[in-house]
Parts: sequence; C-alpha cells; structure tokens
Amino acid sequence: MINLNHVSYEIGGKEVLHDASFTINSGEKIGLVGPNGAGKTTLLKLINGDLIPTSGEIIRTDEEIGMLPQDLREWFDHSVHGFIEEVTGVKGAREQFDEQCAKLEHDSNEHTLLLYADALERYDKFEVASFDANLEKALKRADIAAIDTDKEIGNFSGGQRTRIALAAVFASRYDVVLLDEPTNNLDEKGVVVLEKFIKGSSASFLMVSHDRRFLRNATSRIIELMGGDRGVRQYGLGYDEYIKAREKAKQATFERYEQYEKEKKRLERAAKAVRVKANSAGSNRSISDNDKLTAHFRKEKAASGLASAASSISTRLGQLDEPERPEEDVSLRFLFKEQLGKKLNLLSVSNLEVDYGNGQKIGPVSFGVRSGDKVLLHGDNGSGKTSIIRAIMRDIESTSGSARLNKDAGVIYIDQNQTLPLPQSSALDNIRQLAPTLELHDAINLLIRFNIDKNVLQTTPGTELSGGERAKVLLAGIAANNVALLVLDEPTNNIDIPTIEALEMALKKYEGGILLVSHDRDFVKNIGITETISITPVK
Repeated sequence: MINLNHVSYEIGGKEVLHDASFTINSGEKIGLVGPNGAGKTTLLKLINGDLIPTSGEIIRTDEEIGMLPQDLREWFDHSVHGFIEEVTGVKGAREQFDEQCAKLEHDSNEHTLLLYADALERYDKFEVASFDANLEKALKRADIAAIDTDKEIGNFSGGQRTRIALAAVFASRYDVVLLDEPTNNLDEKGVVVLEKFIKGSSASFLMVSHDRRFLRNATSRIIELMGGDRGVRQYGLGYDEYIKAREKAKQATFERYEQYEKEKKRLERAAKAVRVKANSAGSNRSISDNDKLTAHFRKEKAASGLASAASSISTRLGQLDEPERPEEDVSLRFLFKEQLGKKLNLLSVSNLEVDYGNGQKIGPVSFGVRSGDKVLLHGDNGSGKTSIIRAIMRDIESTSGSARLNKDAGVIYIDQNQTLPLPQSSALDNIRQLAPTLELHDAINLLIRFNIDKNVLQTTPGTELSGGERAKVLLAGIAANNVALLVLDEPTNNIDIPTIEALEMALKKYEGGILLVSHDRDFVKNIGITETISITPVK
C-alpha cells in the first residue's frame, strides 16, 4: 500500500502539483488522467522517489516501486540487455547482492548479516539469476524475440523501440509499476497484449494514459488531477463509469456557477436601483415654504433607509462565495484552403520504396490523397509507416518511386515526437513561426485557448514543454492556417482526452485531405477514415 497525504510540488516558485491525496492498494490497476500540465508525470516521479514533495508526505511500506520509461531517447547509448536490466531493477539488485557478499567475506557481524539478508531477498525477488531467461520470454511476448540484445537502442526503429519498452514492462518484477503513456506509438496488437498482461498481473499499476480504450480495458478505477489548485478527484470506478460521473459532476459545477452568477447579477441590479432611489429621494415632491422642515426630515430619513439597504446588499454581495468555475470545452476548427467544393489533388504516391536497413525495404506503396480523403497508414510496429511519411515529407530519401505534394495547396506536418519548428524557443515564438500573419495578441490568445499556461508561453523553451504542450502548439498552428493537407503521425500522443475529442470533431468536419498514422483505436474510428493503406516491410 502507498499513501499520498496532501502532496504538493513546486519548481521555480511555480506549483506543478497541488494537494494530491490518495491510496494505491495492493493489486490495483489505476488510470491517472488530467489536463496537460496538471502534474501527472511529476506525480509518478514523486511516487518513484525521483523527486521530493515540497509539502505533504508519501508513505511507502515494503513495496518495490519502479517507473518504466516510454520515451527511450535518453537510453539510446544503452544496449537492449543493459537497458532492461537497469530499468527493471535487476542490475541494482545484482550489484547490491555482490557488494554484500564481498563485505560478508571480511566481516560477518550481525549488521552485515542483516544487510546480506536484505540483499539476498531483493536478489530473489527480482529473479536476478534467471534474468536472461526472463528477458527471452519478455522479448517473445513483445513480439521481438529475434532482436539483437547487444545492439544499442538508438540503432532500432521507432516501432522496435516501442516494443523494447513493452518488453521491459513484461520483464519487471516490481510490486508497484508506474507507466507514463505506455501505449504511445504501440500498435493495436501490442496494446491488447499489454492490457492482458496488466489485468493478469498481481502487481499494482498506476498508469498515465489518454488512450480511452486502453483505460477502459486495463483499469479498475480512475484518479483525475484537476490542474491548478483544484487538487485530485477520485473515482472508484472503471473508465466508462468515470466518464458518466465526470459529466454529472461537470453539470453540477455548471449549475452551481450559473446560480451564483444569477444571484450576483440580481444583487448588483438591486444595489444599482437603491443607489438611484437614494440620489432622487424627495426630489420629485412639491414642497411649500411652510413645509420645508418636514420635507427635509422625510428626505433625510428616506436617504438613510436607502443607504442602509444599499449597505446590506453590498454585504450580501461580499459574502457570496464564488464556486468552482466550470471547465471550458476545448473547441478546434481547421480551415480548408479551398472552399469551392471541388476536389483538389493534394498528394500522389507512386511505387514509393524506402530502405529499412537489415536487408529490408518498405513498399512499393502507391496511393493518392484528395480533398475530403482521410487516408490511414496501417501496420504493426516496425512496419515502416513513419518511414513512408518521412519519405513523403522529404525527411529521408526514398530508394525508388515518387511522392508529389501539392505545396501550393498548403501542407502541415506533425511528427510523432511533436517536434517544434523552433525547439529552443518559446511556445509564442513557435506559433508565430507556424502562423507568421498572426498579430501578437492573437497569437497569445490562441495559445491560451489551447490551455497553454500564460505564465510559460512566452518564457519556457520548447525543450522544457511537455509532449502534450508541444502537441497543442502544433495543433494551434494548424488552426491558425488555411491548409489543404494535414500529415499527422500519431497526433494523439501525449495530449489530454478533452483535446483528443476536440481534435476528432475538427478532423471529422475538415474538408481538406488527411494522411494519418495512429494506433489510437477510438480516434481512428471516430474521425471517419475513407481509405486504409497496409504497410509491410519485405526482404
């Protein structure tokens, strides 16, 4: 069991996580959701011990806790074997055991014996002696049994790296497993295998994810980080029940705030009316010289009474407690450059082949995209979908065939890493690069509409933005341009569920052409794919 009691975390004077309290019970499968920037990844790092809370406490018992990475870029210089050995805790357990064995040879006092016993317990728990056999099983389960485990991770394709991360999950022997967006870039087959593994595991899982079907299939309850100073909401329910409960809570919040606004306006109108009456008290009376004293008295009394009433109303206004503001629904609209209803030829791919290394090639692939088309490139991890996209966008060379883009119609490309055009610059600099015609105030308002924190949009470099924040900057770039073709490689990676739902609606209505790579099953279903192109590498 792990208990979080009023945990908050600040960095650079900014509160990243506010007042998080909940319990992780043995064997629980918990989904952690919330808006981008709410502190989900930070919370995982706090639980894992990588960060220390600014306030509050995290009470851990004897559980072995491990956070398994989804993004392997910082591990590119590690071999597959070395990476999995380290992130699963096997390397640490082996080194601890070897150290205590060496000490025991020279000193066998009670303290040394106790340390040796602890090290032996961890050695057995992590199954260090049988790690190679366990690794072989994990790789097979992740469908990469033939992979060279001595090869550095940076030499593998994106799809293969995704499978390597999956194998690390399967090889783990932690009591509590922390996963950050484990389904990013993972194909449907891999997601299903992961879901089954999690459900069948005796370990507890706390998983950050925006994959709705994965959350539905793999979790037993949902914890939502609300963002800002709103803390945490817990739902002792599965994902579908969470959505229903959340909508109910959202409606209740809206009604409370609506009632507050009505009462505030009523009191403000009443206060204004009283002030008007106070100013005109006694002014409309016809007063004779003989009645001036009486009239003056009446006027003074009326004014006093009205002043008292105004004060009472002001007091009531001041006592009104402003309830939580309702969340604003994310709204996206992507404009199509050509509004005349005619079909534009946007992309023509003819017999395109790409060298995939190791004697493999992708293709030949042939297809076209016209306005109104929504074309999905489909295939397993490692099949080469991203390579085809990159060849089309001229990021890599094709070995044969051609890909012709109608650049006059306008093209925007979002890669699966949400790469910004100016990685070292702020969100504001990037949106003005993506949409140079935007005025400064329009650019700022656009980013705020995409829930980019106004305190960071001008100062935080792109390299320090979360994946979700980078994705939102790029989506804002699309919204600010009239383009005819969108090329999107895993566009739902890292972005929060409300934004995914808004993106779905925008793409469903979009009149231009779309070329898409996505493993988000609900997303693909909801946007209305018109054609699916299967990609398979061949020898």
